[in-house]
Amino acid sequence: MAANIREVVVFIASPGDVSGEREAVRKTAESLNNLHSAVSTVRVRVTGWEHVQPEHERPQEVINELVDECDIFIGMLHKKWGSPTGQYDSGFEEEYERALERRKATGSPDIAIYFKRVEQDFLADPGEQLTKVLKFQRRFQEDHSALYRDFASLEDFKLKIYTYLNSLIVSKLKSVESNAGREGTAATLPQPSTEVAHLKKNSDPARQEIASALSAFSELAIEGNASSDLDPDRLLMVALAFQPEMVPVPMHALNRLYGHRAELHLSAMEYKTLIWTLADSYGSAAREAPNVATPAWYFLDARSNNGIRDLVDVLVSLAFDGHDDFVVRCGAFRILSFIKAKPIQLWMSGSEEGVSEASLIPVNSSAMDTTPIERWEFHLNSKDSTGLALDYMAEVADIQDVAFIRELAPRMESRSTRLRLQAIANYLSNDFDGLMSLASSYVSSDSWEEKFLLQGIERATDDQLLQLIGARNIPIRINLAAVATISARRALSSEEISRALKRGHEQLTTAVFEAVSRSATAEAKIAVLEAIASLENSDFASEHKSRLLALTHNSEELRKLAADPHRVIDAWPALALVESGEALAVEARSILDTDCASHMDIGELEEFGYKGAVLAFVRAKVRLAALQVLEQLGDSHGEHDADVQRVRAELQKRHLSTQELAARILINWGSEDDALAVLEVADKVHDRELVSGAIKLGGIRVARQCLKSEDVRKATLGAAALIECHSIGHRELQEILYSSHSGVRLRAVLELRRRYNDEQLAEFIDSYRGRLSGYYYDVVAAIDRMLYAPLPLAEYEEVAGS
Repeated sequence: MAANIREVVVFIASPGDVSGEREAVRKTAESLNNLHSAVSTVRVRVTGWEHVQPEHERPQEVINELVDECDIFIGMLHKKWGSPTGQYDSGFEEEYERALERRKATGSPDIAIYFKRVEQDFLADPGEQLTKVLKFQRRFQEDHSALYRDFASLEDFKLKIYTYLNSLIVSKLKSVESNAGREGTAATLPQPSTEVAHLKKNSDPARQEIASALSAFSELAIEGNASSDLDPDRLLMVALAFQPEMVPVPMHALNRLYGHRAELHLSAMEYKTLIWTLADSYGSAAREAPNVATPAWYFLDARSNNGIRDLVDVLVSLAFDGHDDFVVRCGAFRILSFIKAKPIQLWMSGSEEGVSEASLIPVNSSAMDTTPIERWEFHLNSKDSTGLALDYMAEVADIQDVAFIRELAPRMESRSTRLRLQAIANYLSNDFDGLMSLASSYVSSDSWEEKFLLQGIERATDDQLLQLIGARNIPIRINLAAVATISARRALSSEEISRALKRGHEQLTTAVFEAVSRSATAEAKIAVLEAIASLENSDFASEHKSRLLALTHNSEELRKLAADPHRVIDAWPALALVESGEALAVEARSILDTDCASHMDIGELEEFGYKGAVLAFVRAKVRLAALQVLEQLGDSHGEHDADVQRVRAELQKRHLSTQELAARILINWGSEDDALAVLEVADKVHDRELVSGAIKLGGIRVARQCLKSEDVRKATLGAAALIECHSIGHRELQEILYSSHSGVRLRAVLELRRRYNDEQLAEFIDSYRGRLSGYYYDVVAAIDRMLYAPLPLAEYEEVAGS
């Protein structure tokens, strides 16, 4: 995902008769975040009146704060206009006028108003509410004060809002890129100069090397040839270090320089340029994968006391001081997080790895004359990288920092930032309330908010868990954790079940039914029925008929229902949920052997119109339940071999409803001969567990086949299997380092790290780079990180694609 990145805040304004459209905006934002996460530094966050916590002031004033923070204002109207706020005729009108005035003054936010078409019958006598909507619509048609669109249906709206938001995100991305690389724009970072208070110990050799490189090119320019070797890459790095605009060293040049790293000594200016390059690389990488293609740690001496101080000084400057490169700022924050740095420039409880008498921070940097709280206040109130700073804070803060964070929070101009700071402080103080305020608005996957919620969910009260169970703007993992936590305490209530079912996620629905089945009480079953009765979705009961039958009928009743050829499709699967595998084993085998003919009157069903694909679906659903029964039996009974053949026969039918379960059963029951069939199913359903199961069955042969796959996840699993079973020698391991998949290569690097000591690993870099057909930069960079980066980062073992 996306990374915690620059947020584009979308505010939804509407009365209550377009709830489906409001949800469509949220889902569109989620889809766009997923779409752009791999290459984008922009994330969409949706807000609206639902995200406002009760306060003593006028409710609309609290909502207006969200309007003032938004980058995009989306209004939606159908037949309702809304209720007066005390100052305007409706909340919608007040929100729109406020956004419009701000746009006239500042150029932001972008405003788009969508009108849902009204049926002709209503226009003859529109009534007070619709009359106000139509009047407002006519105003738009006349003055064109904002983007105006109408739509006929929810599906029509989904298409239009997706197109609109996607175009805005793309334009903002282009704006970020053009601002970062605009020709002729001077960087606001202090220019490299002799004002740097401290030079690296090797600065004198560095000056000699620079002079030698310049002399060789000067000789070439004057005389047409040079008496010593030319080093254009060193010349390029020196030129980049001296120019006023900070620019990363090109990747090809840096890798060539790394080839003779032992002969190089860097000046202080080159040192800063190299850290800028490193930050640029980490800023472009996935948030949780510190594997980049920049081999630079060797030069930074980042494990010595002086080296770590110098590194952190420059990173703090890149993260907090004035420059316009968002990617570099992002990378600086990420490196600070990865190395768990708490410098005294930023933290009252900071370590000595901060500003010292001998510092690489230029003397005119704000690091020299501001307190930690002033630096945070200025940054969080004025930068588009607020989310990155909060990510870093959440990663490294501890209980000693609570008072500092609480003092900082009231200084925030943004209500959202205040809430997040309070949530961090509360969490560190073992208080769950602050996190709940975030869960009521928006929590992205793989964020610190999600991490804190999952880690602290055991502390949540029943009322808090009730809120989390059905919350829509949070990752499904939190919903599932809330159900698991409360069901471990007691049986789920009707309201809790209803909240979960309304979430509309199959995984969450399954978890609820399983929790109710485990409780096995009449009250729990009644609670499910009450919850389903409260749903607005009339199709829910029919979609989950077997589960409901299992809760509301005993075995005898279900057998009677199963005798009816029209009810067997639901009744027998329900029976499989109620009775044990041993009790139904004979019937399950008969169903699989006869393709359901033993339990269905196929002729009668065909007479009633069950033909072709419909009849095939009915049979597959009952066979699926039969497979579930056999799965319960394990492999220690007399008919096990025959059951294995039954499962294989079912897999060969290639029916979508049953093939995945059949493949999973064969992982535990089958033999090497079943591996390719399981792998074929894994490719269809894109399931990594099935891939691992196929490799488990097929051994080295299948692992090597997976290793050659174009699918990076499949290839990485194949490489992992070969490595973990220690069946490959050094030669084959080194060959994997030339795989076309980054995840595969990095998995092999981890194994190489375990087999080689530091000296061997350092020597291996040169032999790896010596291959005539070329090599991969990320392998060299990964080994460089393992050998020379600060230990928290050097020991990081997350592998992309694993």
